[in-house]
Parts: sequence; C-alpha cells; structure tokens
Amino acid sequence: MRTNLKSRRPKTRLRRLKIKKKAVASLEAELLRRVRADEGLSRVDLARQLHLAPSTAGAYVDRLIAEGFLSERQKAERDFGRPPTLLALNPEGGRFIGVDFEAHNIMATVVDFSQRPMREVHKVIKPGDSVEQIIGKIERAIEELINDHSREVLGIGVGVPGIIDPKNQVALHYAHIPGWDNIPLGERLARRFKVDVYLENNIRSMALAELWFGQGRGLDDFVCLGIRTGIGAGVVVQRKVLHGKNNLAGEIGGWLCPVAPIGQRGRNGGNVWNCDTLKPLEEIASVPAIMQAILQRQKRSGNNAVPQGQEEFLLEDIARAAEARDPHVCEVLENVAETLGWVICQIDAMFNPQKIILAGPLVMLGESLLGPVKKCVRQYGSEFRDQIPVVDSDLGRFNGALGAAALALHEWKPKR
Repeated sequence: MRTNLKSRRPKTRLRRLKIKKKAVASLEAELLRRVRADEGLSRVDLARQLHLAPSTAGAYVDRLIAEGFLSERQKAERDFGRPPTLLALNPEGGRFIGVDFEAHNIMATVVDFSQRPMREVHKVIKPGDSVEQIIGKIERAIEELINDHSREVLGIGVGVPGIIDPKNQVALHYAHIPGWDNIPLGERLARRFKVDVYLENNIRSMALAELWFGQGRGLDDFVCLGIRTGIGAGVVVQRKVLHGKNNLAGEIGGWLCPVAPIGQRGRNGGNVWNCDTLKPLEEIASVPAIMQAILQRQKRSGNNAVPQGQEEFLLEDIARAAEARDPHVCEVLENVAETLGWVICQIDAMFNPQKIILAGPLVMLGESLLGPVKKCVRQYGSEFRDQIPVVDSDLGRFNGALGAAALALHEWKPKR
C-alpha cells in the first residue's frame, strides 16, 4: 500500500505543476491583454487591476520583458514626484496571422505583437475551385506571410464563413461553397504550420476587428452587419461576441423579409411593401443579389451604366453609377436600403445596441447606400427608442482578416 502511495506522489506533483503553469500562463496572457487595451498602464496599475501584490505583478512583468513581449518607457516629466514607468507591447515579440474568406475571396494579413498590420495578401476563389483547392490557396496565403519575415509566428486566426464548431476547430457548413461540410480546418492548419490555430465565424471576426480597431472601439454593445456573398450579424454584448448555444447567433441571412417592389411608391414616398412575397435576406441584399438586380434592371431598360464583368469591377462601377445618380442603380440601392432599414430596426428591437456597423464590400458605396439606409431606419424605428447610429466600417476589405489575427493574438498564451 505504501509503495502505491509513493508511486502516485510524483504523478500528483506533476499534475499540480501543470495546473500551476497553466494558471500562470493564463494570468500572464490577461496581463498582456490589459496592456494591449491601455498602453498607459504602470506595474502598480496592473497589480491593482489583477488584484495581485505589487511584487508578484512585478515578477510577471520582469519575465515578460526578459522574453521580449513587453517593454517599458518613462512617462513625461511632471511637476511633483517621480514619473511612473509605463508598460508597452514589444512589436518584436512575435507575429500573428489572420485569414478571412468567403465564396469569392481569401484575405490574409499579418500583425506584429503590438497589433500593427505588416502585410496583406489577397487570393481569388474561382467558381470551379474544389474544397481542396480552396484550402490549398489558404495555406499558400499563410506561407507567403510566414516567409515574408523571420520573426516567429505565434498563432493563426481564421474567419470561416457559415457554421463552425470553434471548440473542435471544424468548419461545419457553408452553402455558397459546394462540398464545404465538416472540414477539420483548424487541425489541418495547426499540423501544417506547427502553431495554435483559432477558428471563428468570419462575420464575428469582422465584429472583433471593429471592437479592437474600428467603429466599435470603446463600446460595450454593438452589432456588425456583414454583407458579402452571404449576410450575417456579429453581435457584441459587454465586449464579448455572442455565439449562442450551437454557434448560430447572428445567422440572419435566411431571415424572411418583405419585398419592396421597385417603382411602387406610397403616399409618403416610401416603397409599397408586399408582405405576401417574403424572400430570404441574402436574396435581396447580398452582393450577388444587388448585382443581379442592377444587371436585370439595365437589361430591361437598355442602360449599360454598369458593365458586366468581375465582381470587384462591378462594385466599383456601381459606386460610380450611384455617385452619378444613375436612376436604375439608385432605385435598386433604395430598394435594398428599405430591406436593410427594416432588418436594422428588428436588430435594434432585439438587442438595443449602442451602434450598428455595416461591413463588407458594399461600404465602398458610401452615402449612396448608407444615406437611404439611415432614412429608412428613421422611418421604421420606434418612436420610443433613441435613434440608433448606423455607420460604415472604416477598416477596409481586410477587416475580417485583421479581426482573425487579433483573435489569435488575444487567445494566445505564453508557453510555461
């Protein structure tokens, strides 16, 4: 019996040591997150925030400085007392890669340890590409970013379209890529690149980018409405992205919405809603749906203000035509704005956020779309609620990739 007890003691000590190391790594990761959120913190501030003794906090800080993750700088002189020494992230501490993709494009970026973007890569997904070819393009985009610099890559974040299982790192389903079902993408990328990989829904990645870098910075509650090949909502509540029981929160692309027929105006100037005809939101307001509506309208009228071509050029042409007040393009955008305004009012009624942020390629349309959307929100919004601010994202086309990189950076923990 004594022998058995003795044999168990080393295992028990080893288990306790692993638990302690895990706890230390988690605490140091939280310390780094605090500095990342506010690079005006001193050691004393950190000790107070983390409820640690100053000497304990100082020991952690010293180790992170020695390992190259933190640096210190002297605050400007003040009239009395010794100026505090402030902590800052060391850009040389490592790199994080973020990938964001949907049915047509792969966007990838790399950021340094202080979250500053270093380089971006764009790859096109062709209509005939297989699942394996798409994954191959993702891997090549990551390779390009890894090989661009000698600094160590510490983690990879991937914004995946459709439904995912973030716990098991599996992409479950995406309707717009044939065969995209139950793909163990996280495991494959982790095995290939020998670093931790973090999967998130791509619209939630866009919301994370807004939270840390963009229009949502400093807010507790907001919704990022991502409009691309599909449509989804990244819901942020108390600075955390809402996932839901089965990671389906924000999957609003299938919402049935009333259709506002073009050209049928009511007495107040707004569209006449046809509630007998309901269509999924993605069939009304997604990028492909808008392009199709404009091209069909032009075909009937014989107007070719927007030539047929690649998606990118179509959007640029649509933006130019809208700015020139082409009547057919403006009618389609006003029709889409009616639906988006209605959807935004439903989101406001459900979550009452501080702000709703429109993100995705349609942002390049600017006030041509945003203006009518705001007008419709004012028209359909409840008189008992404050007017919700609706804004365009200002992070550009790589906002989802930036959010994915930041996800990896925030989830990463020092090895202990």
